[in-house]
Amino acid sequence: MKPFAALLILTASLLATGCDSEPALHPISGHVTLGGKPYERLIVYVRPVDESVTQYNLGVGETDATGKLFLRSTAGEGLATGMYRVSFSCIVSGKGQTVGSSDEKMDDDRRLVTKDLVPPAYGDGGESTLEFEVVSGTDNRIEFDIPSKQS
Repeated sequence: MKPFAALLILTASLLATGCDSEPALHPISGHVTLGGKPYERLIVYVRPVDESVTQYNLGVGETDATGKLFLRSTAGEGLATGMYRVSFSCIVSGKGQTVGSSDEKMDDDRRLVTKDLVPPAYGDGGESTLEFEVVSGTDNRIEFDIPSKQS
């Protein structure tokens, strides 16, 4: 019976160790403006610089009307520690209203006319070189003022 008990204890300890392997998520907040102005629904995308994407390090956030931002990963609120590349999108309708990714409003011609205000160098096409680091035990706050195509 003793070998069975030892095996049971070993198995339980290995399982418990495996449960702790998920990285901690750290809250990320900040402020983002476009051409010096805050935009509601300016979308912020983050991905690891080394491109090793997991549910803990692929993130997105959306600004409020004051430019305030909170990022979340697929795993929950915040991101794992590491270096991140950041890109942006700010879509406006033909009427100048910011359009979110879930909006389905059509103009009078029954089509949605949109324009992205973010220059390609900062857009989500993979060209952005803006980076920030998430560090454990610190206030992980990001601040960006990106130029607008209209500026």
